[in-house]
Amino acid sequence: MQGNGRDFVSAFFSGKEGLHSLAARERSLRELLVDNDTELELFDENLKLIRGLLEENSVEDATGVCVFACALLDFVRGYPINMPVPTEMHVGSSPYIRPLAELQDEYETFALVACNNEKTRIFLVTNETAKLEESVRGDVKNHVRKGGWSQQRYERRRDNELHHYAQGVSDALETLRRQYNFERVVLIGSRETMEEIEDELPEKLAELVVAKDAFDLGRGQDAMIEQAYEEYFADERQDEEHLWERIKNEYMSHSRGAMGATAVLEAALAGRIDTMIVTRDAKLPGTQCRDCEHLVHGSPETCQQCGSKSVFEVALIDALTRQVELTSGQVNFVDEIPGLTKAGHVRRSLARNDRPPAHFGGGNSTVRGNFAFRRLPKTQASEHQDRAFSSQPGCKSTD
Repeated sequence: MQGNGRDFVSAFFSGKEGLHSLAARERSLRELLVDNDTELELFDENLKLIRGLLEENSVEDATGVCVFACALLDFVRGYPINMPVPTEMHVGSSPYIRPLAELQDEYETFALVACNNEKTRIFLVTNETAKLEESVRGDVKNHVRKGGWSQQRYERRRDNELHHYAQGVSDALETLRRQYNFERVVLIGSRETMEEIEDELPEKLAELVVAKDAFDLGRGQDAMIEQAYEEYFADERQDEEHLWERIKNEYMSHSRGAMGATAVLEAALAGRIDTMIVTRDAKLPGTQCRDCEHLVHGSPETCQQCGSKSVFEVALIDALTRQVELTSGQVNFVDEIPGLTKAGHVRRSLARNDRPPAHFGGGNSTVRGNFAFRRLPKTQASEHQDRAFSSQPGCKSTD
């Protein structure tokens, strides 16, 4: 969904503070639009749609809220989100999706296996919210200290029970993997149980295990999720560094790697991006033509393709994010990586107006599905769709 210039307003705020938290930003944007009566009128119409939507739908209980509006398309849609979002308002030719893309990248769904010899619970965790998917009873008795033949028979029987119990957990986890396609598994609980479960996992599923933490399950679910996220983020940072190394090697060998905003934009527009890596604080200007929709990095006053003077500024990384996801690529927003930062400084000439340089890498094969505001696991998709709110029954949807 895209307009032709400054047709969309995208707002992000906390449910508790509401749209009032963006009052200063609203005034600033209005001052910038004051010399264009048409754009100012459209801005006010968009805000009217947003306010009407929020009057009809209470979002006070939502941790975060994002709303997109375009009066020209008779479109307004809001989404409550159970994670904090930055307090931002953007005006552009399409919904501003970067904050949602960052959340999607940072909080991918993973499986949490909380186990001891009595019971195993398997959760799918998304955006710091855990949903119980499977529960497997074990009831495996403790070891005994008495010696003799009776103890040996008991231990053999106990080992057999533990084996079958772990096999049941493995089967349940494999079924969930086929349904939800998660990429990480965190095991916490009894060390003996974790090791037995891991031994029973199929090879491809065992490769997804990123941590095994001895943990007292009596500490409660909140502590359990917090511990699991520590392991999840540690593995995420490691994966980011490995991705950077892969892209760097491909770039240095003149293989499939690309670096710098201009080169990566060309690859994205041609649909050749497999994975794009971007530093989290990166900001770069882009320019798009109203007549031919040609998009470039930088701030030229005329279109470099058709020569038109009817051009407007866009947030380049947001536009790149949308383009990469629409062509089934993957976007990774990363914290500072020393080598990545140094590479950016070497190519600092790609960043205009002394803005912080962005760092990208790309390939040319296809991996993942399209991006539509916020990708959700199947466990939450239908619930989230029900929670999306719009004020007009006939309003157009991006779904």
